[in-house]
Amino acid sequence: MRSRSTLVRFILPLAVLIGLACGPCNLISGEMPTPPHPIAVSTESAGQLESRLQQSLQGEPGQQFIVHMTDAELTSLVALELAKYAESTVINPQIWFTKGKIYGTGRLVNVLPVEADFSFIANARVQDGKMVVEMEEVSAGALPIPASVLDTLSQSINETVEESQLGVKVTDLEILEGELVIRGEKE
Repeated sequence: MRSRSTLVRFILPLAVLIGLACGPCNLISGEMPTPPHPIAVSTESAGQLESRLQQSLQGEPGQQFIVHMTDAELTSLVALELAKYAESTVINPQIWFTKGKIYGTGRLVNVLPVEADFSFIANARVQDGKMVVEMEEVSAGALPIPASVLDTLSQSINETVEESQLGVKVTDLEILEGELVIRGEKE
């Protein structure tokens, strides 16, 4: 199914790249950000988001769309997609939207000799009809990742999003409390 493939190429690489970027990080344990509320993973939440994305992406050229995704929906979709891979490098992902930013945590496995927790804070905006993600902070344990690595990570994420060829022009993006809203039109 082309829509499902497009969906996976759009969201999953974003989460995986964030996790992989922390692979060589220091393993000193520090305080990680935590979601403002528990985020349960469910197939129902993942299915709801997947269905809305498919509906939004199936329109005719010029047709406008609005996609709303909640913390639980995105976390569920990413967690369930990652669970399909036997050698997944990220487990227990938690992604939430608050204070106008995208926050996330998880645990790196199968990368280093030991497991490591990681966290990130990102911002997203619209530029030239595309969603652009900028990593503001990434850490594993107590140590932050240098700015040069953040720039490289942001570039990799944006290239992955652009390569997904969704055939949409993003016109607006809002990060609300517990929800991301993307508006655009089919190209």
